[in-house]
Amino acid sequence: MSELEFAEYRLMMRAGVRPARAPVASYYLVGFVQGVRRGGHAADHDALARTIHEHDSAAVLHRAVTSFDELNPVAELHRHTALAAASTMCVAWLPDRQGISEAGAELQAAHRGGSTVVAITEHRDDLLVRAFASVILPDLPAFGEWLAGQPHLVRRSRAA
Repeated sequence: MSELEFAEYRLMMRAGVRPARAPVASYYLVGFVQGVRRGGHAADHDALARTIHEHDSAAVLHRAVTSFDELNPVAELHRHTALAAASTMCVAWLPDRQGISEAGAELQAAHRGGSTVVAITEHRDDLLVRAFASVILPDLPAFGEWLAGQPHLVRRSRAA
């Protein structure tokens, strides 16, 4: 699904019009600022990607950039928050309070854009988590169980 098709789908859904075919879900994996400050998060994103693809074989994943040598970080932050806002689901693995504060811009953009914001954290009492998360889960296995219960995902066939 192209960005234009996805934007059209979002407008139709907001207007209460169901599309003729089910759209492909897009997932934004939070971590741009975490990557800038801490130098990457590939292992966390790999684990999230595997879990998502186990439950939604047609998923489109948007991962945060992990190398910033040649990039303008401010422009990249704006690009990433736009991706978060346009995604079907924004998934944030937030193991510590610093990670939560670093994810604030992405979480807020996704929330304002109408995305389902999933926070995977034990810090349920954090203001940013409470303000922007649609769903708060304690760990990766709980995220997998939650995904298994979502009826709109494209399931992997038994032969796959």
